[in-house]
Amino acid sequence: MTAWQRWLQAPNTLWLRRMLFQVHLWLGIGFGVYILMLSLSGSAVVLRPQFSRWFVHNEAASSQEPRLEGGQLEAKIAAAYAGFTVKRVVPSTRGRRATYVALEQDGVESTRYFDPYSGLDLGPTFPWPVASMEWLVSLHDDLLLGPYGKTVNGLGGALLLGMLVTGVILWWQGKRRWQEGLVISAKSPRSFMWQLHSFVGFWAIFLLFVWGVTAVYFAWPQPFDAVIDWMDDNPADGDRPDAWLLFLIRMHFGRFRDALWANILWMLLGLLPALLYVSGFLLWYRRVLKKLPEKL
Repeated sequence: MTAWQRWLQAPNTLWLRRMLFQVHLWLGIGFGVYILMLSLSGSAVVLRPQFSRWFVHNEAASSQEPRLEGGQLEAKIAAAYAGFTVKRVVPSTRGRRATYVALEQDGVESTRYFDPYSGLDLGPTFPWPVASMEWLVSLHDDLLLGPYGKTVNGLGGALLLGMLVTGVILWWQGKRRWQEGLVISAKSPRSFMWQLHSFVGFWAIFLLFVWGVTAVYFAWPQPFDAVIDWMDDNPADGDRPDAWLLFLIRMHFGRFRDALWANILWMLLGLLPALLYVSGFLLWYRRVLKKLPEKL
């Protein structure tokens, strides 16, 4: 039987596949916690635009009352923020948009929104839920390390692509059993966890590819830009062939404007790498770690 026939019929007998299994396994173990962190934080930050709309109250409840101006506005602000020193007041020129007020108390500066019609305090300009979300964004984008974090994430994206390639090769179980990796069945001789890992890995191929490629792009955009320039060397051309790259970036962030249902769906899909890590770790635990006490 040739190597190709063995690949089609019984790939488990090939030494190359066994080697790739070890590569896939140890990449998953070595970088699994990193992937888990990025999966959880990336899933959460999909709702970043909604957090700003939900928790930042920068519009007046109603514009039916007369708008406060000049000294009357300053008097209302001083009364609303008694005990504070008013440092700056930036009235809005847009309809119901609130007035921005910078305050200071005991040497600590804070900023809040003020309703110029009712004279009510609308809340901080940067409330803690939004601050927490921005911290998660920084954690996900650059690991709180600035530009160096993007480089690390670029390496992580390359490793993710490596795991993706080895995972696709390992997914193939031979002509008679390849369907097992497409579904989860109670009749399968495989464990539920094995089926789950194989099932999620197969159906998430495209998303994993998108996340891996875009992570590499965010770290090193020059090679991608060079390819686009090679295809069309006119930067002013409105039809430059970069639509594919923009599509991948939109897919990475889940930019669906005001479609909340799509954002929630993207949050759930963003948890797929975490699910792959957990299922893969449990498979390894049952296969290796759980049997160690018996051998000892």
